[in-house]
Amino acid sequence: MLKERRTADRYIENARSTAVAQLLLILKRGKRMKPLCIRMFVIAVLAAANLAGFAFAEPKGASMPRDRFPYSFTHAPYIHPKIVQDLTTWLSDEGDQIIAIGLLDSQESNRYFGEVRVRKINGQHPYVYIQVAEEEFGYRYVGMTESGLYILYTSDWGGGSGVFKSLLFVTFEYDKGIQVNWDESIINWDRDRLLIRKHGEITLGDRWDGELRVEGDRLFIGKDRGWFTFSGGKGGSWLSHDGKSRTLLIDMDP
Repeated sequence: MLKERRTADRYIENARSTAVAQLLLILKRGKRMKPLCIRMFVIAVLAAANLAGFAFAEPKGASMPRDRFPYSFTHAPYIHPKIVQDLTTWLSDEGDQIIAIGLLDSQESNRYFGEVRVRKINGQHPYVYIQVAEEEFGYRYVGMTESGLYILYTSDWGGGSGVFKSLLFVTFEYDKGIQVNWDESIINWDRDRLLIRKHGEITLGDRWDGELRVEGDRLFIGKDRGWFTFSGGKGGSWLSHDGKSRTLLIDMDP
């Protein structure tokens, strides 16, 4: 609890510092702005500084509120695989492109439509996936660290021989969005949002297959037992040919 309180306090302090900086900038430029614009900006900035229902009302990494969002990585109803897929990086790209998605509006949306399928795996969490034509994407929940970081094992098949495996690191956080009150001619910052936020991704490689587990804030990645370790074929990632198991310390505080 103390660690979560310190995390929340740090977020609050950062938000206040940002709000003050924005206010000073607005005042500095005030001569070039209309009085009404200045008042609207000052109100918005002060509201952010007071953090009335702001994004950091709960520490990042907090568990999902089941009364408002009953979906899960581990049991039905499942978080839609297309949402998870949108957070992953294309094979042709590097870095992070989409880093957060609003879950409350996305789970039952037309954008993330499609039959969610489930494949049970002995001794592990189920593999949750979607098939579109000759393509398939899915995820399996690995675990959550003590610091609140969720780790997903993802599989991406585009119809060829390659099946590309990765680890996706996400958290959940509360947020606020705007909504318009046309009758009162005002834009309010009071629409509740629940975000799934990407913190990063580790590429395991084509047809990688090994043990994965989370212990506290450590991630165990077993040696690859996949196709490239016994077939003699060329390809796969360096992990496929390394032949070692590794335990990684997750030194972060989401």
